[in-house]
Amino acid sequence: MTRVVLEVGMLAAVLPDSLRFCFQLATQGTLAEGAQLEIIEQPGRARCRACSSELELHRPFGRCACGGTDLDWLSGEQLRIFEMEVA
Repeated sequence: MTRVVLEVGMLAAVLPDSLRFCFQLATQGTLAEGAQLEIIEQPGRARCRACSSELELHRPFGRCACGGTDLDWLSGEQLRIFEMEVA
């Protein structure tokens, strides 16, 4: 395996730098040892319960343009393997 691409939502409570560090440790002695890790960070999306507007979130809390803070998260919690390249 030469490359692993992970998709990480900004609301997933996962720090990319910590993931990079752990990836090296977790892959030692496996087929993925020495593979390049790429991380694609995806912003969160939420809908305001007060006015139904959608907004982008870069952390687990936010404020809508209407002033509302009661938000339904729509996306941004994902942590998944997006792509793997095997040679």
